[in-house]
Amino acid sequence: MLPQKRLEQIQEMENLLGQSEAFLLEAEQFLEKWQQMLPTITKLEHYYFDGDWRQDYQAYEQGEIPEEMPCGVLTEDAIFDVGVTQRSLAISYLKLVAQILDTPK
Repeated sequence: MLPQKRLEQIQEMENLLGQSEAFLLEAEQFLEKWQQMLPTITKLEHYYFDGDWRQDYQAYEQGEIPEEMPCGVLTEDAIFDVGVTQRSLAISYLKLVAQILDTPK
């Protein structure tokens, strides 16, 4: 029989394998969600940079939109911040991917 130290190592590695498999499943699901979300964020950014956002913002400022209507989208930074956050996350993911790919086997 293997020494106790080796048996404990096998148990530890079994635990690490389970954690890794669960994490990678979550990561895969998150990646799928992000891919599904891309058209939504793209549409939102188009509205802000190339669409009707400025006219809608001016209408809001002039009181042409009902007060009870939620208009967080018309704040000056909300949509911009979504784009910045997404790009920041993408850069962080790229750095992590480069680190993973650069790790020798």
